[in-house]
Amino acid sequence: MTRLCPTLFAALLLCACSTTADKEVLDVTTTAEVANQDRVVPSSHYQAELVHTLLMGVGDNAEVVKVIPETTRALLVSSKARKVTLFDFASGQLVVVREAALFPADASESELTHIAVSGDGSWAVCTRTFIEVDGGGAQVDCGGELLFLDVTDTEEFGTVLAQVPVGPMPDAVAISHDGLWVASANERDGPDAWGKCEVAGEEASLSILDVSGGPAAAIEVHRITMIDGATGPREPESIVFGADNDLIAATLQDSHELLLVHRSALVEPALDSSFPAVTIVRLPDDSVGAGPWPDGIGRFEVDGTEYFAIAGEWNDTFTIVDGTGAVAASVALVPADIPGTLPRVLDEGSPRFSPDSVATFTWEGRAHVAFTLRHSGAVAVYDVSDPTAPLFATAIGIGQNETGGQDEDGSTVRPEGLSATANGQFIVVANEGESSVSLLQLLSP
Repeated sequence: MTRLCPTLFAALLLCACSTTADKEVLDVTTTAEVANQDRVVPSSHYQAELVHTLLMGVGDNAEVVKVIPETTRALLVSSKARKVTLFDFASGQLVVVREAALFPADASESELTHIAVSGDGSWAVCTRTFIEVDGGGAQVDCGGELLFLDVTDTEEFGTVLAQVPVGPMPDAVAISHDGLWVASANERDGPDAWGKCEVAGEEASLSILDVSGGPAAAIEVHRITMIDGATGPREPESIVFGADNDLIAATLQDSHELLLVHRSALVEPALDSSFPAVTIVRLPDDSVGAGPWPDGIGRFEVDGTEYFAIAGEWNDTFTIVDGTGAVAASVALVPADIPGTLPRVLDEGSPRFSPDSVATFTWEGRAHVAFTLRHSGAVAVYDVSDPTAPLFATAIGIGQNETGGQDEDGSTVRPEGLSATANGQFIVVANEGESSVSLLQLLSP
């Protein structure tokens, strides 16, 4: 996740910049925010409770977690330890089943930053970043690759099946629902975006890989490089496939945008974001003109229409966008909705709650979206069965030992990764600050 520069906030309040890019950008900054504090939440709204938190290694950075589809198991990535852990949570407790440390001899600053798991749970793909330095410690190159791993519950767990180079500093990866395609958001994380990579000239991009021959035969077939717009560097942050296995949606954090592209419309291996098949949507500012700095993205359907939920980590909002790029709702988090016992940041110029990662599920026939609230050490859940008018359902504190308060720092647990079972029975959270994993379970009626 890109760390933001707090001194920019005041400038954003004074000047909500217009977008002029190398290609036409769909501007939706005039969309009204949904005032959900005036809505009535149904008495049968979704409720869950924290049932277990498991501490990982202190320096591991438990950062990303994904539930294996149609199971009560999940994969955790600990970024700095370069470790992948398989959990079972059927009992309501997180039980470690298998664990693998990757590249233990690597003394560099390379990290595992994200993971996606195949529909059958047999393989997964991780993003891996590299920063190369010279003898004096100065950075000379920033790179990245996708690691394809065996994640079966066998002795082969953690075996590397393939390593495929992609653009610099990949931060997210997704697998299509049919298991034939992989896409990665290669953030670059450059110096103009207050990132880790200090090397000038690196290009942010999206990579699309063909895995129809199996994960061991994965090959990059398209790379779309980003042309920066007037609202900031276009650095892909999170990525997801549409239901048709063709549409790809990626958040562009530092330019406050959403990128949509149909894979089948790409005609050349190397393209850039001005290509006609690429649609870029400027996401709404909040009521005082602050941009969202979009982070996580999740997909859901209502009445056969596809939507994407996007977390605005900087201005405490989330946006619902359909598959064409039209904005259905822009929702501001309401302070009164978040329990007063939970931490929040009260420092001027910083988000109170900072919604970050996104998970979607369907409970009792209604679509729901969950967000990690990094500054509150919590998960918030909204009913989005009416995508134009999301309803707040609940917010639950997580972690084992929250020591943060309502001050300039907020939560010490700092949840980052988030995933849910398809029915919402369980939500699994990776807590980067505490280096732990938390399990939420649906409350019985």
